[in-house]
Parts: sequence; C-alpha cells; structure tokens
Amino acid sequence: MMRTAVRCLSLATILVALAYPCAAQTPTMPYDHIHLGVPNVPEAVSWYEKNFGGKRFDEAADRLLFGSTRLIFLQRANPEPSVGSSIDHLGFSFANLDAKMKEFEAAGVKIVQQPRDVAGLFKLGFVEDPWGTRIEVVQDPDLLGLHHIHLRTPETEPTFTWLLDKFGGERTKLKGRIDGVKYSAANFNTVWILVQQGDARPSEGHAVDHIGWRVKDLNATVAELKGKGVKVTSEPRPLRLGNGTTINYAYTEGPAGTRIELVQR
Repeated sequence: MMRTAVRCLSLATILVALAYPCAAQTPTMPYDHIHLGVPNVPEAVSWYEKNFGGKRFDEAADRLLFGSTRLIFLQRANPEPSVGSSIDHLGFSFANLDAKMKEFEAAGVKIVQQPRDVAGLFKLGFVEDPWGTRIEVVQDPDLLGLHHIHLRTPETEPTFTWLLDKFGGERTKLKGRIDGVKYSAANFNTVWILVQQGDARPSEGHAVDHIGWRVKDLNATVAELKGKGVKVTSEPRPLRLGNGTTINYAYTEGPAGTRIELVQR
C-alpha cells in the first residue's frame, strides 16, 4: 500500500514538473553605459574627467570610460534635475572619501551632504554636478570608481523582479544590508542597481536621461523583450561612432518610465 502511494506521488510529481517547468534564469547582460543630458558636452566631459577620473578614449569625443562602463553626454539645453526621476542618482566610490571631499570643495563642486559614517556599511555623502545630476559618493574599497545607479519607483520589489527577468544579474545585498541587483560579467566592471521607494517621473529629459545594457544579438533581445511585454520605444538601428565603428541600438521603457538603451557593439 505504501509503495503504491509512493509510486503515485512520484508520478504526480513528474507530471507537475512536465506541465509547469521551472523558469530558466535570464542570463546576465553586462552593464554598458549611463547617458547624461548636459548643455555643453565638451565642458561636461572635462568636468567628469577632472573630478571623477573618467578616461577619454577614441570611440567618440562625447564620452568617458569608468572601467568598462561608459558615461556618455547628450546635448540638452535645459535638463531637469535627476532627483525625483526614475533614475534618481549615481554612485561613485573613493578610497579616501574625506580627502576627495576636500578636493571637491577646492574645485568648487556643489556639496549636498557632507560625509557620514553608516555603521556596517561605509562612509557616504552627496554632491551634484553643474547640470543637475545628484551623485552619491561612498568609501567602498571593494568597488572603487563607478559604484551604483539608484533607481526610484513606487514599488521596489516588482522593480527588482523586472530587472532580473529582463537583464539577469544577481539579487543580493550590498554589504549585506542594501537590497540590489549586482551586474558582473567577464571583462566588465561590477555595477550595482539599487532601488528606493517613492513617486518618480520618467527619466527622459532629466539630467540622467537613460541607462544601458550590452547585448550580443540586438534583434533577438528586442524580440524576446517584446515577448515578455516590454515596451520598445525605438526599434534597432545602426549608429556610426567617431572612430568609424558602427553599433546597433534600441530603446525600451522600464519601471516608472526608466528609459533603457540596449547596445550591440
């Protein structure tokens, strides 16, 4: 009797597994770039090069490299501040934050909040660029340079679920305390996506206009995202860069109107 029950249970388990297969984990897409709106592109490139250590490279004159991540500047006469948009602020990490804040002050950088120690986390403060991008500055020796992107949405948990389903990544806690999705890939720097709860406006037209992931096959990725119900706001198209190379890109819309670019390089 017991053996018969076990056989039935095993058969039922198999049938359920066949009828409802486990969803496959979305492969992690490497993090590619952040696009800032500024009135004067050369001025912004120089400002971030001087104050945050971005490196110029031959791809185009409107961008800097922070490790493997591009900071790209889009000319826009009057960008709205980043705070309150769905891409609320960026984060950079320095080995000695107190020393860096003194450098900021000497350079005339706007200090929004002086550094403070957060127990069990790290030292952090806030500054702002001349065009309205809020920047969190932290002292995290485990990840120096470009550190994180902080999104703002009415509900945080659905946003994390959305990111994992569309772009992969690792759902974990920064320093064991802050919920986030960690994007790490071979030959790419780690970038954290953090999410705070709050009302938000769509990011397009703000100082941080959009964020972007790297894909291997743009057409296939766009088709897959459409199948998952993602709104594609710009179909794949080519773009020739300053150094003569051609990329393909498309735009989608994420939670709370976050503008997201997909790039095949």
